[in-house]
Amino acid sequence: MVKNPGWPVRAAYGLAGIVVFVLLWKAAGVFRWVNPGTLPDPFALPRALEQEWASGRLLPAVGSSLIHYFWGLALGTVSGIAVGLAAATIRRFDLFQAYLARVLRPIPPLAWVVFAIAWFKVSHAGAAFVIAIGVFWVNYFATYSAVRNIDPRFYELARSFGQGSYWRRAVSITLPAIAPGTLAGVRTGIGQAWMTLIAAELLGVPGMGQEMNAAAGVGAYEAVVVYMLAISLVYAICDLGYAWLEKKVLSWRP
Repeated sequence: MVKNPGWPVRAAYGLAGIVVFVLLWKAAGVFRWVNPGTLPDPFALPRALEQEWASGRLLPAVGSSLIHYFWGLALGTVSGIAVGLAAATIRRFDLFQAYLARVLRPIPPLAWVVFAIAWFKVSHAGAAFVIAIGVFWVNYFATYSAVRNIDPRFYELARSFGQGSYWRRAVSITLPAIAPGTLAGVRTGIGQAWMTLIAAELLGVPGMGQEMNAAAGVGAYEAVVVYMLAISLVYAICDLGYAWLEKKVLSWRP
């Protein structure tokens, strides 16, 4: 068995990877591996960050993105888990929605942007709607698969102890058994929501994506990267917070 390295070794390797990435980034500009003027100098980013901060655009953009991010994430997560759970546990509902799911699932969330603008205009509600669609399918399939993977003998044991009704089985067997898989789906949805959010904002919804689009339009690619890094930082905070919460919720696992 390979010994798990300690945190100093992991940190050293992680920093080395970042250093190599930055050096390759710098080399791409020096040796013109890409079109000149389209790749910002990585060492110019601190100055660009300072300018975006001083302009007063950065924090309002982050705040605006977080509004529709959390609304879309919440709506997509709750509805995806609910529908996935119902489809996997109620046979007639599963048959009823099976073909509909196959028709709607391949449609990218961004394809709904046209209708989001028509129904909600360019607003937080429209962006939240698009985000919710992307998050919905992640949680739907995570929950559906988690329920389908439950050992049927658990239900037989529950019936033998008088837990034969749908709701009693759900509380005593289904929900505890699917918790790890469902929570993993929620964590995936947290990342999916960011990818959908930025793409939706490129079409005009206020937020970091809109600022990136405006900066790219005037060739300020350093500012574009600043907002990309801001997205990465906010996602890292959300992911770390959720990982801590998930660990607490699943503390019963061995």
